[in-house]
Amino acid sequence: MTALILLPFTPPESVHALYYIAKGQKTLGPCSKDDLRNFLAYGSIRDSDLVRRDDDELWRPVSSLLELHATGEVVADGLMVKPLRRRVARYRDYNRVPYEQRGGAVLRRMIFGFLLMPPLLWWAAVSIYSDNIFRSSKDENGYLKIWGRWVEMVVTIMIIVNALAWWAGIIYASWILGPGLAELSKGMGEAMEVIRGLWRDIRGS
Repeated sequence: MTALILLPFTPPESVHALYYIAKGQKTLGPCSKDDLRNFLAYGSIRDSDLVRRDDDELWRPVSSLLELHATGEVVADGLMVKPLRRRVARYRDYNRVPYEQRGGAVLRRMIFGFLLMPPLLWWAAVSIYSDNIFRSSKDENGYLKIWGRWVEMVVTIMIIVNALAWWAGIIYASWILGPGLAELSKGMGEAMEVIRGLWRDIRGS
């Protein structure tokens, strides 16, 4: 009995290899291997999109092109040597970074959310927990630096402290305004009784 072993598609390496991409109902290309890496890094295509070489008739998922793994670099969702918790993209231009992942925008939401509007803090936390947050400065390879994982702990502490502060503020306000609120409620009740009496008089006449 002969066993059949299926291996990932590994076409012969060629510096001038050209690729075509199936994106929805459109076919994009030709493009080079470096173009594919850039498309993946900027999120223009995903590893589940179909691609074929110009010398091949079969369409295959981008993730099956093992020549993209040659450098061992993580360039996009799915193209990684070891599984990671989050999607990894690499950027050189800060203006190309999605707004939700820009360090300046997230930092502003953290500060204003902590001081004034808690929903902004929660919004910032979602970005931090789900994606990398990019700084405007670059590393030695020309890629934008990202925030460290310690920021997750910081934003978690901020959320806890913010929730406790708002809870304490509400308790304190109810304690201070409690008698005043009771008097206001009593006055409103008396006013409603007067209005009902007038209404009865009008209907009776």
